Amino acid sequence: MSRPLVATLFAGLLALAGCVHVHEHDDHEARRGPPPHAPAHGYRHHHHDVDLRYDVHLGVYVVIGHPHHFFHDGRYYRRIADRWERCGSWKKAHWRPVEVVLVPVPLAKHYEVKKQKHGKRGGGHGPAKRED
Repeated sequence: MSRPLVATLFAGLLALAGCVHVHEHDDHEARRGPPPHAPAHGYRHHHHDVDLRYDVHLGVYVVIGHPHHFFHDGRYYRRIADRWERCGSWKKAHWRPVEVVLVPVPLAKHYEVKKQKHGKRGGGHGPAKRED
């Protein structure tokens, strides 16, 4: 091959090398849902003696057999009356009150909407007044 041809090929390869795009994955995003190979909604997972089911609408795992208990990003959350609690270990169960800003956003919004729907009762839906 002639030198000008080799130089042209080398310059072309060098120019193409500048067009490479590297995509970095955010670990936080990767932990949000079920593994990529699993079906999203309803994916079941056994974690530290607890059975979990992923709810795509809430963006968290639901603890099977325990109403209002959830798992997200290595922590368990539960809704008790009008407050949230969180713990890091299901077995130790050191539940601590937590502010709503620390609860996964879709989960907090779900309960806020639920509260608003039930709080906006009108026209005779509340308990009847007793007259003696």
